[in-house]
Amino acid sequence: MKKIIFSFFLFCTCLAYTQKNANPLVILDAKNIGYMSGDAGKILEPLNPDTISTLIVYKDSISKNKYNSNSGVIVITTKAFILDSFYKNFISNSNLKSNIKTPDDLLKIGVVTGNPDSKNQPYDELIKYIDTNARAEKVKKIAGIFFIKPSDAKKINSKWEFGAIEITPEKEF
Repeated sequence: MKKIIFSFFLFCTCLAYTQKNANPLVILDAKNIGYMSGDAGKILEPLNPDTISTLIVYKDSISKNKYNSNSGVIVITTKAFILDSFYKNFISNSNLKSNIKTPDDLLKIGVVTGNPDSKNQPYDELIKYIDTNARAEKVKKIAGIFFIKPSDAKKINSKWEFGAIEITPEKEF
């Protein structure tokens, strides 16, 4: 049922936000996969709505200026892309790899933010440090990432039984 609703949503979005070209440009996980027809449609068809972290539709000057599309743009970022990109860019070649062995391990740990109630779904925090080709604001740079051992992480949030990470962004001047 979710796939039907998702497909219907994409179809309606395509119809509602088009201009000259009947098909909006589709960006999936920071890659231009083409206009919403043919190959792009085939790539999106098996996409499970539960795996999507963000779906942004541009229909105005942003689509023309940033993406050179007169027919709108649909930018989709999957949860797996966020985890894989963050892991590859910040964990895999650091000393954190001994505590966080795979991108999926990021789902088991907490991310210390200003909101201690965030529960083991780090997408909203981690996406701030990844270029998804969709954000108007700048990607934040990281000054440091620190692993918080499970016993200390559970004091912050009892659900963080596998530990947590604290990200220190670089200060902007």
